[in-house]
Amino acid sequence: MSTNEKKGVTVKIDAELHAEVRRYIEEHAMTMGDFVSMALQNELHPKLNMQEDKNMGNMRTLAFQVPEELFQKIKDYLQRNNMTQKQFVIGLIETEINRDLTQRADMSEAPTDSERVVEEHTERQETAAVSDCESVSEEVGEEPEEQESTDFSDDFDDEDEDLDESEDQDESEEMGMSMGM
Repeated sequence: MSTNEKKGVTVKIDAELHAEVRRYIEEHAMTMGDFVSMALQNELHPKLNMQEDKNMGNMRTLAFQVPEELFQKIKDYLQRNNMTQKQFVIGLIETEINRDLTQRADMSEAPTDSERVVEEHTERQETAAVSDCESVSEEVGEEPEEQESTDFSDDFDDEDEDLDESEDQDESEEMGMSMGM
């Protein structure tokens, strides 16, 4: 429905109800047209309100005051977006709670400050241990000595030949004994 096109609604209500409506619209800085429109929207679209009530379970009341200028901005916003104050405030609260939960989940996945401190301390200890070993070597002034390259294999070959000859003699003696029997 276009906001430029308006139609009138005229009704007669009890004087007590009329006085109650007047008090309400004065307290909320509304016009009679705003109040009637809001009441009719709530009555014509009860599914939204019933759905909210079902999702909320036990209900509790939140009440707070806001400056007049902010209230007017909220009222204009609600009218443009066809929302109730309740829908608006609950939406803001749910959005903020979800944002907070997401932020907390992200923080729990990232290492905490104490975990980072432990990691840094461990790294410093390991680095210090390596540095200590290097500094001790420097203090002693010892460089690893290279051993003379001597060929020990020649000596071993000679021994191997001696062993081979003695083994041959042992084998032949054993064979001789076994043959002599």
